[in-house]
Amino acid sequence: MLREFLEQHYEIYKGDKKLAWRWKLVRRSAELLIYFATTGRVDMPPLPKWSKRDCLLYVEPSQEQLADNSNIYGLVWRTRRALKEIGYADCTIKYYDLSGFRKILTAHEEAETEVYSRKLCAELVLNAQELVESGKLYRCQGVRKAAALLDEFHRYGLITPGRLSDFNAIALNPEFESLVEEYGNDALFSGKLSSVTTSTAKSIIKGFLLDLENAEYSSFDDVTLSVVGDVIAGTAANRYKSGAESLLHYVREFLKYLYEYNHIERNLSVAVPKMSAPFKKAYQGFTDDEIRRLLAAVDRNTLIGKRDYAIMTIAAQTGLRAVDVVNLRRIDIDWRKREIHVSQSKTGKALCLTLETESGNAIYDYLINARQSCDIPNIFIRAEHPLKALMPGATQGIVKKYMAIAGIESDARQRYGFHSFRRAFGTRLLDNGTPVHLLSQLLGHSNFDSAKPYMSINEQGLKECCLPLTLDECGGTHDEQ
Repeated sequence: MLREFLEQHYEIYKGDKKLAWRWKLVRRSAELLIYFATTGRVDMPPLPKWSKRDCLLYVEPSQEQLADNSNIYGLVWRTRRALKEIGYADCTIKYYDLSGFRKILTAHEEAETEVYSRKLCAELVLNAQELVESGKLYRCQGVRKAAALLDEFHRYGLITPGRLSDFNAIALNPEFESLVEEYGNDALFSGKLSSVTTSTAKSIIKGFLLDLENAEYSSFDDVTLSVVGDVIAGTAANRYKSGAESLLHYVREFLKYLYEYNHIERNLSVAVPKMSAPFKKAYQGFTDDEIRRLLAAVDRNTLIGKRDYAIMTIAAQTGLRAVDVVNLRRIDIDWRKREIHVSQSKTGKALCLTLETESGNAIYDYLINARQSCDIPNIFIRAEHPLKALMPGATQGIVKKYMAIAGIESDARQRYGFHSFRRAFGTRLLDNGTPVHLLSQLLGHSNFDSAKPYMSINEQGLKECCLPLTLDECGGTHDEQ
């Protein structure tokens, strides 16, 4: 009856702009009654435009549709409900509604089917991407994400928050993909590699395998030592122009693994060179003035500002890597002793650092006045729902944001990012006369050679090592020159 009432009154009010306010009041009152009768609550979200009243996105499906996992209307409804249950904000769900779910439902409606079709969703995403490439559409992230969420919920009945891969990312064939996953799981669970390093290794190995596929090999059955040598050389030349040491190492270990576990009959790892041409480029870190400008650029009156200020302050005063900063937990800080205890993600080594006053105050301010209450043990979390620990990659965006505000620019010679805090910390230690072995300890290096880049950018120290231009002080004469 209320739906019919709204239809009748819309016809009365739609031609009179002066009465638009009254129509909005009548409609919201009726919708609020319906919402309360359905949910028992009055926190009704913003209403969709009246022109979308016929869209089944906003009409609850029947029990039969909800019980059928392949019914597109029931699937969309249950997916949206699952998003809300795991903490997605109403505004985020609304974005997926308008940019993705509504378009997916329309595509199925035009195809005259209620059966969920992965093909229809894929075609919708491809069409949206073509519009983006032609400049007719700004982005297609909403429909891509909505399609991915639907597919995940259809397959597994749950949703795991995560990011989409790049649209143009090329997938490996199933055999290569399974081998990479198996190698990664073995390296991770055996303790050979950390989770971060495992992810890096898999990414590098996939690049090699993609080139192997481009050479028309879909398995290792016909791959010979010469093929591995040719492909690894091409991968190094095309993908690792700044040095292929990591490529050679991880591909060699991957091929050893395949041979040891009988995935291949011949040890192809011997075809991978054991050395690569050395290529080292030392980048300087932030200067003291640049660090001050970065911290001054933060608006510490906002919740995000308090978090970002704490993150950059602790990075500047400890030299911790981004992954170790975002992995910090409350129990890692000993407030009485003013110490930070971390187990480094890259090396697995334990590290104890001094908690400076500025860092301690910044973390305290964030925890007490800005951090949302939740069960996540990590100190630094996302500012938006769904709440979860901050990812290491997010720190790059934080630094770039405040670099832009502070007017700090990168150039071809100088590459700035979150790691520049670590470089600045190491350089500052050397400038203050800290011995190199102590520098390595404070930075948590597992290898003494890791300190060499910091020595190479210690300009004043290098100047003091220079030989004089004249030989007088060495017992020579100008005539001898």
